Amino acid sequence: MMQDEIKFYSQNRSKLNRAYRGKYILIYGKRVVGHFASPKEAYKAACKNYPNEDVLIKECSKKTFQPVVYNPMVVL
Repeated sequence: MMQDEIKFYSQNRSKLNRAYRGKYILIYGKRVVGHFASPKEAYKAACKNYPNEDVLIKECSKKTFQPVVYNPMVVL
């Protein structure tokens, strides 16, 4: 239930924000599986590649942690 994804992001936030600043990253399990210019692009990739799985879509910036999508099949 997204615990791995949230934990991975929390533990690697600084590094991910530097590497992907201004992008939306798609995290599945304990790795980044894509980076996108918009949340819509990330959402489409999540639905295509992980249709029945919980994934985390996160904007990389200096902002505090807030998931963009909890489950791509349920909430946008």
